[in-house]
Amino acid sequence: MTWSTVHDEMLCREILVVDPFTGTKKGMVARGTRWEEVAENLNKIQQIYFKVDKRAVRDRYNLLSKELRNKLKREEKESGIETDMTEVEMALEELIEKEDAAETEQKVVENQKKVKDGQDRENAESVRKKAMERLGQTQKRKADEGENEGKKKKKRSSGSDTLNFLRERNEQVQEMQKQELELKRQQLEQQQQQRQMQDFQAMMSVQTKQQNDLMIALVSKLIEKK
Repeated sequence: MTWSTVHDEMLCREILVVDPFTGTKKGMVARGTRWEEVAENLNKIQQIYFKVDKRAVRDRYNLLSKELRNKLKREEKESGIETDMTEVEMALEELIEKEDAAETEQKVVENQKKVKDGQDRENAESVRKKAMERLGQTQKRKADEGENEGKKKKKRSSGSDTLNFLRERNEQVQEMQKQELELKRQQLEQQQQQRQMQDFQAMMSVQTKQQNDLMIALVSKLIEKK
């Protein structure tokens, strides 16, 4: 497809509507999706022929925006006086501002993330260092205590620890057994309540049937008397 001024005007208008820059990052899927939307919208236009894809519209915009950037730089260096701009150039200037603002915002976000990551690493390293210092102090204290204790005392301590462990283990087993018995008792109570409820419902059903049968019999007798 050959690009003309009319094609460029339609392209710039569509890019302004879709805005592939705001809220997206260069090279990411979201921005590519928006360029694809621009291409699809252009291909639907009936007044002028378009046959483009997202790469074609993106490359055309990059070319036009680069030419305008160079033109503006030359004018600024030569005289500082702005010349008249075409409709395409005015639209491109607005798009360039959007693109630059998006890039600046992304850089700010990335810099903030880098600063935060750096602070997190420093905090993590500080915590790790303090933890290692505390561990070293604990190990040293235990080593000093071990040296001051005799072998006989260590053996008695070991035996006492074993008895304490067995006592605690026995208490835990007893507590578990107690909980299991309580749970079984609750289950039996629930089952008993359910059976009572079922018996009551069955009794009510029988009474209701008897009452209905009695009513039917009475109605039948009244009808026969008439």
